[in-house]
Formats: sequence, structure tokens, C-alpha cells
Amino acid sequence: MKRKLIITFFIISLIILGFFREFVFVNINTLIYNNKFNENYPHDSLFTIISGFNYKGLYASKWFLTSTFVVLFYFIQIQFSYFLFRDKLFKTWFLYLYVILALLSFITFISGWLFNDLMQGYVFSRLFLGFLQSPLPTVFLTPFCYFYKKNIS
Repeated sequence: MKRKLIITFFIISLIILGFFREFVFVNINTLIYNNKFNENYPHDSLFTIISGFNYKGLYASKWFLTSTFVVLFYFIQIQFSYFLFRDKLFKTWFLYLYVILALLSFITFISGWLFNDLMQGYVFSRLFLGFLQSPLPTVFLTPFCYFYKKNIS
């Protein structure tokens, strides 16, 4: 029973973090849009504190927050993986996945810049980072970890 409660806690933590991340970025994007196009679309009152930031400041905050959410998702998912399988090897798999996708994100972004197609580079970069800021690494790696553990034991 305790194990099921802890698994439920991890799953709910990932879901809440995902919704919180979406809430934060939707509101910051609204502020950026309002700032750039001189609009006044509503945003949550929690973001009034940063509503006075200029466009560049708001945009830069998204880079910082993206990194923060990647780290938070990584931390929760490696703890969840370790709880499920009690094997540090799977923590290493998560680390490899995160490093590889972060590097791919960086490479695609820089490639877009170098080849004068920043938007295309951004789209692919955002795709990789979006994956890292979600429960999808756990969704994909957990079955692999399970079958690996089952075949090794």
C-alpha cells in the first residue's frame, strides 16, 4: 500500500509540475505579447510583479525558467526511477537522455542561427526541450527499465 502511495505521489508531482510550468509560461508569453504589441491581455495577478519588465527581460526569464523546469523534471524523474527499480543504472540512462536531448536542442538552435533560419532551429530546439520539461522521459524509459531489469534478474 505504501509503495502505491509513493508512486501516486510521484505521478501527481509530475502532473502538477507540468501544469504549473504551463501556467507560468502562458502568463509570461502574455506579458511578452502585451509588451511587444502594446496590448493589454489579462494575465494572472501573480505576474503583476514582473509585468513592468521590458521585452528582453521577459524573454530572458524564459531561458532561465526553461532550464529550471528541465532540472526539476529531471530530479523528480530520476528519484521516481530509483524508487521503482532501486538501480542507479537507470539514473544514468536518464542523465544520458537529458544530456543528449539538451545537446541536440543546442545544436539545432545554433544550426538555425548559422544557416540563417533561426525560426526552424528554434522549432526543433523547442521540441527537444519540451520533451525534457514533461513526464515523457519517464513514460518512455520506464518500460525499458522494467524489461531490462526483468531480463537481467
